[in-house]
Amino acid sequence: MQNLQRGFSLVEGLVVAALLAILVVVAVPRLMVPETLHARSSARQLAADLRLAQRLAIARRANILLEFSPSAPPYTRYTVRAQSGGDEPDFPKELPREVAVSGPLQFAFSSNGSAAPGGMVTLTASGATATVEITAATGYVKVTGP
Repeated sequence: MQNLQRGFSLVEGLVVAALLAILVVVAVPRLMVPETLHARSSARQLAADLRLAQRLAIARRANILLEFSPSAPPYTRYTVRAQSGGDEPDFPKELPREVAVSGPLQFAFSSNGSAAPGGMVTLTASGATATVEITAATGYVKVTGP
């Protein structure tokens, strides 16, 4: 006599359901982009480029500018360049359309790393706000926000 079994046992079914549940728990948050992500990622990128401008100023012993455009907020792009020269490689950079950026038109880093003027750049997307603060005396760049 042959004993033909069809289908899955209860244990096999529970193991498959548990694996699917783990995949859903891990994958779903990665697929959903929170609204705060646009402001936060743009602020971090801007902060990294401000730090780059500062390092270039120190290394070259020259004034390096990070300058936004157009000339009035909300800004749509920015560039890093020597005060008397052209844009650095990989610049200008476009800001995401969903992010509104406001603050000073430019930051100038001198050869000692200080920034003029110091100040704050505000990035807003879908009600979430991130700020990038530049300390004038030291050129220190700090990101706060969502």
